[in-house]
Parts: sequence; C-alpha cells; structure tokens
Amino acid sequence: MTTPAGLDMQALRAIAARRRGPQSYQHLLDRIAEHLDNHDGFVPWSGGKDSTVVVDLARQVDPNVPVVFFDSGLEFPETLHYLHDLAQAWRLNFTSIAAEPDLLTVLIACGGFDHRAPDRRLGVELAELMIAGPAGEAHRRHGPGSLWGVRAQESAGRRMLYRQQLASETVARQGQARRQVRAEAGGVVRRIDGTVTYGPIWDWPHSQVFEYLAGRGIEPNPIYRKLGELGVPEQQIRVDSIIDPSKLSNGHLTWLQLGWPDLFDRLAIALPRLREWA
Repeated sequence: MTTPAGLDMQALRAIAARRRGPQSYQHLLDRIAEHLDNHDGFVPWSGGKDSTVVVDLARQVDPNVPVVFFDSGLEFPETLHYLHDLAQAWRLNFTSIAAEPDLLTVLIACGGFDHRAPDRRLGVELAELMIAGPAGEAHRRHGPGSLWGVRAQESAGRRMLYRQQLASETVARQGQARRQVRAEAGGVVRRIDGTVTYGPIWDWPHSQVFEYLAGRGIEPNPIYRKLGELGVPEQQIRVDSIIDPSKLSNGHLTWLQLGWPDLFDRLAIALPRLREWA
C-alpha cells in the first residue's frame, strides 16, 4: 500500500498512540515485572520492530534487564548500527552472543551454494546453530526466563504454539474464566527444558507495533524503510540474517543485490550460486 505524498505516517501513528494512552500498557508492564521476578532471564533483540517494542517495555520495568543479540555473522550493517546506537542511547545492559560457527562458514561448508563443492550434511539443524545455541548460552548466563517479540499473527505455527500453551494453562486452571486465564497467562511458553518465555505483544496486530514505536518516539530499524523503497512487499520485510537458506525463492536475494550490490558481490565470491536466486 502506497502512502499519499505529504502524509506523515509516523505522525499519524503517534497520534493514535496518544489516544490509546500509556495506561493501556500498564498490565503488560505488571506481567513483565512478575515474569522477571519469578524467572529472571533476558530479552533477545534482533533489531526488528517487534523485539524493539519488547526491549522498550522491559527497560521501563528494569533498566538493567539483560538484552542479548544473537549474531549469525551475516547481519545487515544497518541492523548492527541500529542495535549499537539504540543500546547506547538507552544505556542498555546489552551483549552479543555469536553463533559458532557463523552462518557464512556453515553455508560454505554445506556446499550447496557452489556447484564445484560436494554437498555435506551438518548433522545439526541450522536453527539449532543460529538460535537455539546462542539462546541456551543466554539462559545459562541469565536464568530460565526470557521475554520475546514473537507475535501470533506472523505465522500459523506461532498461532498454534500460543493456542496450545493457552489451552494447557486453561486445563490446569479449572474453574477460572477463559478471559481471566488469557489475561494472566496468555503469551507464556513453557518448555520441557525448564525455560519460560513470555511474549508481551503476542496478540498484537502489525499496526499496533508501529503505533507503539511512534508513540514512544522510537524510529524503527532503517532497514524497513530501505527495503520498502526497493519495492519489497510489506508482509515480506523482516529483520533477519542477510541470507535465509530456507526462503531462497521469496526474492530476498534480488533485494539484496539491488540494495547492497557491493555486499552481494562479495558474498557471491564465497557462495557462487547466490546469483541463481537473484
């Protein structure tokens, strides 16, 4: 959807946020405080709009809450600058945990991006290396709790995750009204390893995320604007690693070549088959 010339969407979102009022988020701050009291933990921060909202909510409760970036080693330069600058401006207790090995090393080792290289199996899922591994290290440092920006609206899998967790909680709280259970336990994910994650904005629509940021005077990661100007459909814009091997057919390598041609050319030296998807 295009924005009419002269229309400042950020200003309109800020107006909507003021009408909603800061008191509308007090229940989330209370739940975040309870979660941190019960589980300690950290906030994983990708630099995307959703996790940035959660970092801002959490720092209002505890300015020293640990905030952790999982660095794949293949991040957009805009994201790295955004994280660094905002972490300094907010005086966050911010650390980075690097994936080992990094994503580029893994993609080269697999051989799938080079016709001259043999294909190899890693013996471990990519998500384990890039997310689960760094997350496990963050839990070891900071405790079993975490606060994340994962929203149910983003995918069917995420909706199902939250529904299943809420259903289990409803069964465990027999006698309580469903609305009350949702208000007290919605967005909580309990895992068999003992970790407990709460997603304060789990049921927010897309529009409310940008509205909140505008109301708080927080500029989103500039990568949203850059990708939008390149013509990327809004629903495809995500702050993630430069290369997502699971979504090569969605056109993101074409946008990479258009928006970051020098970076694309350097990566194509190490991963020659990138050009087949651009």
